[in-house]
Parts: sequence; C-alpha cells; structure tokens
Amino acid sequence: MINFLTMKRIIILAVVIIAGLILGRLVVRMFINLMVGGSLFGGNFL
Repeated sequence: MINFLTMKRIIILAVVIIAGLILGRLVVRMFINLMVGGSLFGGNFL
C-alpha cells in the first residue's frame, strides 16, 4: 500500500512539473513578445 501511494505521488509530481515547465515557457514567450513590441495580439499592443 505504501509503495502504491509513493508511485501515485511520484506520478502527480511529474505531471505538475511538466505542466509548470510548459506554462513557464508560455509566460516567458508572452513577456518577451510584449517587451519586443509583440505580435502576440497581432501588432503593437501598447
């Protein structure tokens, strides 16, 4: 039972880490686009 719980915890941790990496890269890309004057919203947003 303990082994099953640790496996479940490891899987959940892996999923959270992968989702965090993907979201982090998206946020960094959006921030760089805004700083450069970005084509994220199609043209100059500011």
